[in-house]
Amino acid sequence: MRYAHLVIGPAGSGKTTYCRVMQEHFESIGRTCHIVNLDPASEEGMAQDDTNTSVNENKLNPYDTDIRDLVNIGDIISYSKLGPNGALIKCSEILQENIDWLYEEIESSYGDETILLFDTPGQIELFTHLSYVRDIVSLLKRLNINAVALFLLDVSFLGDPSKLVAGSLAGLAAMANLETPHVNVVTKCDLLESTKSENNKSYGVHVPSAFMDITSSSYGLSNNMSLKHSNITKSLDKNDVENDGSKYNPTKIYSTYNQDSTFSAVDFCEVIANQNPDELLSALSAHLPRKFQKLNEAYVQMLSDFNLVSFISLNYNDPDSIEKLIFQTDIAIQFGEEAEPMMKF
Repeated sequence: MRYAHLVIGPAGSGKTTYCRVMQEHFESIGRTCHIVNLDPASEEGMAQDDTNTSVNENKLNPYDTDIRDLVNIGDIISYSKLGPNGALIKCSEILQENIDWLYEEIESSYGDETILLFDTPGQIELFTHLSYVRDIVSLLKRLNINAVALFLLDVSFLGDPSKLVAGSLAGLAAMANLETPHVNVVTKCDLLESTKSENNKSYGVHVPSAFMDITSSSYGLSNNMSLKHSNITKSLDKNDVENDGSKYNPTKIYSTYNQDSTFSAVDFCEVIANQNPDELLSALSAHLPRKFQKLNEAYVQMLSDFNLVSFISLNYNDPDSIEKLIFQTDIAIQFGEEAEPMMKF
């Protein structure tokens, strides 16, 4: 059995970095892993001094299979007189027309118990409503490869409730369009560092000032990230939190923030990303003019009705954070379920 991580998300969300880091981690724990590039506009591994060199002949190329060996986006721009976005759509259509090329590349190159990481373009329509990524999912099913889609949002989306809603809706659209197991991930949490305060012996989360300024005004947080005065926290009943049987309740982390010294930047990101609908609507109402109230309610109601979108935070510098995500993806792709048991007693 072979497995695949289909890495999608907006431009700049860290898809290529995810593929690199996860490949290194998988190899360190004894798993075979390869990266497949589906982004013709990628500049990774391009030979600057030898334009005649094939991408796969370039030793700097991190990809094991590369769409740039099939189509050159520069030629598409020149011959078709298209802009970058239009050329990217054209390249995706060329791959769809030559899907057997990708079939042969995967079938002939990768054996059993291999994990393939698919690095996709950041053009959002490719995975929200066009059939490009969905056709890749269909190909993987034809190859009997268990796949999970990972929708990546970088941590800057948490600095503004309207951005968080937009990102959540994009993730929901991708889930509905791809029809495959799905995990939503907040990336670049390693940019937020937790340091211990000597005064109160609790952790404060230090973030870039621009992010802090937006987050403070948007979610009612103070500049030292103390959640005691959060508008969200003050509206909570701790008894309701204690009686809630859900597996993950971010409000409980809010209520224990100043008492629990293990509260990290990753926890903070999950708190913000996984607010309940009432909290998110309250933040939107405080952040946007009143004329958008009904629109805000409609967006939040849509997320609430589907009740499918939740996020896992990822810190590349924290092995526990990486292992937590791998645990979720392994469940989604049923990793190792067909492996023979080890007879060691």
